Amino acid sequence: MKEKERLIISHLRKNSRKSLGSISESIDMPISTIYDKINRFNKERIIQKFTALIDFKKLGYHHHTKLALQVSRLQKQSLQEFLTNHQAINSIHEINGGFDFMVETIHKDIKEYLNFIDELDEAFDITEKQEYQIINEIKKENFV
Repeated sequence: MKEKERLIISHLRKNSRKSLGSISESIDMPISTIYDKINRFNKERIIQKFTALIDFKKLGYHHHTKLALQVSRLQKQSLQEFLTNHQAINSIHEINGGFDFMVETIHKDIKEYLNFIDELDEAFDITEKQEYQIINEIKKENFV
């Protein structure tokens, strides 16, 4: 990736609503070129979607957890479907190291989280589970 393309992506990662004119001034590139490059990034799925980063605590969601989960091969697909469709799941990653998935959950409180864990344990034979409570996000979505 060329340096100017990296700079365009960097600007969009910091603020996806930043004007093309502002980006143009910052990196000394014509707006039309920036527009064309962003369209190419979209077409090639380099940019998969534009989204907002949310402060969940301000919305009343005070419990944030990362879970590493392992299930039997027979349940892996159904667990993935369950997690994909569950409203408390913010992200799912297929991982290695003895686990199948790393899952980020967002809940209003510990009670809601524990209810989710009970639901998970009742529906699936979780063979290994590690839980990591997120105390504070120090850096998020900042690469490039």
